[in-house]
Amino acid sequence: MHIFNVCMIMYTFYIHMKKRGKEHTTLTETATEVVRVLERIDGVKMIAPGEIKTNSRKGSGTRFITVVYTTAGFELIISGQSVQKVAVHTNIEPKLVIKELKKHKRLTHFTFKERERKPGV
Repeated sequence: MHIFNVCMIMYTFYIHMKKRGKEHTTLTETATEVVRVLERIDGVKMIAPGEIKTNSRKGSGTRFITVVYTTAGFELIISGQSVQKVAVHTNIEPKLVIKELKKHKRLTHFTFKERERKPGV
């Protein structure tokens, strides 16, 4: 194989690679509000949206955020019309980031719940 062909293959692979963190693909309307607030908080290293599951039953109009603490930071389970998980890696204590989220004026209509999922806990 010629060096030119190898370079073209590597270039094509590089162009089509998916960037990780802070580059959001699909977010639900509810998760978009939360991610916009998260992006402005210092100490947030990476935000990675996860899969979306639509609710089969009608919602009550209440929006919930369940915070699951992990070793790298925390995972948000954001529910509104559908449910989406968003993983967040932090440089600072995750509870400080959650405190910022809870007191932000855009997220006052959310109900927060917290739990832990760490090895050995």
